[in-house]
Amino acid sequence: MRAGAVEGNGLSARRFGAVAFAIVASLVVLSARLYDLQVLQSDHYRGLADQNRMLRLPLTAERGLIYDRNGVALARNIPGFLISVLPADLPAASQPDVVQKLATLLSVPAEDIATLIRAGRARSPYEPVAVTRRPVGRDVALLVEERLADLPGVRVDTTTIRQYSSGSLYAPVLGYVGPLSEDEYVELRSSGYLPDDLIGRTGVESVYEKYLRGTYGVREVERDAAQREIKTLAEQPALPGGNVVLTIDDKLQQLIASELRQSIQRNEMLAGVGIAMNPQNGEILALVSIPSYDDNVFVRGVTDAEMAGLNADKARPLVNKAIGDIYPPGSTFKAVTGLAALNEGTANPHTIVNVSSNVLTVNGYNFFDWRAHGAIDFITGYAHSSDIYFYTLGGGNPYTGQKGVGPDKIAEYARMLGFGAPTGIDLPGEASGIIPDPQWKVRELGEEWTIGNTYHMAIGQGFDAVTPLQLLQGYATIANGGTVYTPHVLKQVNGAGGATIYQKPVDVVRKVAIAPENLRLIRQGMRLVVSSGHAWMPNAKLPIAGKTGTAEFGVATPGKPLQYHNWFVSYLPKYDSPDAPSDIAMVIFAYGSSTYCVAAYCPNPAVSITQHVYESYAGGQQK
Repeated sequence: MRAGAVEGNGLSARRFGAVAFAIVASLVVLSARLYDLQVLQSDHYRGLADQNRMLRLPLTAERGLIYDRNGVALARNIPGFLISVLPADLPAASQPDVVQKLATLLSVPAEDIATLIRAGRARSPYEPVAVTRRPVGRDVALLVEERLADLPGVRVDTTTIRQYSSGSLYAPVLGYVGPLSEDEYVELRSSGYLPDDLIGRTGVESVYEKYLRGTYGVREVERDAAQREIKTLAEQPALPGGNVVLTIDDKLQQLIASELRQSIQRNEMLAGVGIAMNPQNGEILALVSIPSYDDNVFVRGVTDAEMAGLNADKARPLVNKAIGDIYPPGSTFKAVTGLAALNEGTANPHTIVNVSSNVLTVNGYNFFDWRAHGAIDFITGYAHSSDIYFYTLGGGNPYTGQKGVGPDKIAEYARMLGFGAPTGIDLPGEASGIIPDPQWKVRELGEEWTIGNTYHMAIGQGFDAVTPLQLLQGYATIANGGTVYTPHVLKQVNGAGGATIYQKPVDVVRKVAIAPENLRLIRQGMRLVVSSGHAWMPNAKLPIAGKTGTAEFGVATPGKPLQYHNWFVSYLPKYDSPDAPSDIAMVIFAYGSSTYCVAAYCPNPAVSITQHVYESYAGGQQK
């Protein structure tokens, strides 16, 4: 019995020792953990507590406005609201219910909202996450505000919505803003962008994004246990973006657009382009491409159906046809051929070509003129747009022995005037155009050059292709006496206080190596085109100088003739002299007209548009 008792007491002692050891060990572990929490990690947990008590909120920076040269607002900001969620204030258990309620109120898929919240929580749970990709209007914001008690973590903050005053009229110039993608945010966050920022997508909004976007401010607030803001601890104000002033004249822009729209309807044209430029410095005074799109639609968020409609439109409204499409220049290109021949000495102002027939047959192929002009000199051939005269200047005439300047020289002078390469305008999406030569044809088509290619090139047909802006730049160079300027739409950027912070410099590309008397002869010919030639304006009130061009395209079918591209490129001298200065040049392009211009009373719609625009806009300047 004693032995058993001793054994029992020994077992109890061992059990007591084990329990005591466990207690001591637990106390040691707990003490170590408390030391770690209270001493070693005190700063970390104090920071978490501060984050829960204090919140840093970004202050929206107003995007700069965009004005025309006379102070007319073209892009402005109107009040809007941003619906966001602070992930740290949204309990995980409540998230599905909150997401579903927001989806109903905002008409946004619940999964989209949940994805944004998850991404924001992963970045920083203490930064608000916008749950709509774009700001919302007052009505939607009020609906959300009325339910905030049932929406933990949800915020309604004021912001701005971009608005374009004239919609489609300026879309090719201004472009629009849109939300950042995830990849763009990763790339741009070091530059101060936030995940829900808007950025310029195209046009001036994109090119001058660095001036237009402002700098965010920060407001640090203290919150109580219920996460209500109780006071502002510190605030750094936001800095608004710069205000961009364009070279565009809204009055002229509206006028050209109105004339083009009427002509498109009257002549059943597919599209139209009108550009005006100051030939003395490259300032773009107007740039119209019709049809276009309403940039406000892209700001609010274009629907799939709307986008499909824009892409399906055969007139391609999303393309800025002033700079982004290329077309055969037609007879407007005769100035290039003429200058090449004059400057290289293969022709002179008195060179006579006997256009006794309206057909020139070479190597079994017929090359046509619109009539038999008889024996004509250079300026008559240009003013009356004789094709055979310029076939001869370009490729020669095997029957008379007259030598042409050849395709390589025509291409050289075309490139000298700015054709075949982007002009460098400060807008995205510019095409290069095509100026062919024998090497180009071998390289691109694997074929040898022919005399027919030279003839077609000489009159702006065949492979020749230019943008409307290139054509205007080339003729502006002729008008100003030989200086190629880079076209530009930016005049200056002003700070919030009105002071100019950036002035766009005038950029001289080159002085052309063309004799002044040869440029003068083309100007003289342009004046004759209007006063007595191919674009005769018998009732013109101004000394307009210009050149027509017509190029057929498409395929003729029974009952449906070919359609034509009609051009008129011009400038307005200050008085009636080929030596007079000019501060406005213009190109009008009528895409898909059914009109072919073949007579002195030229029905070319581009001519009548030009006359109406000059007389309405600039008539007072000539008095």
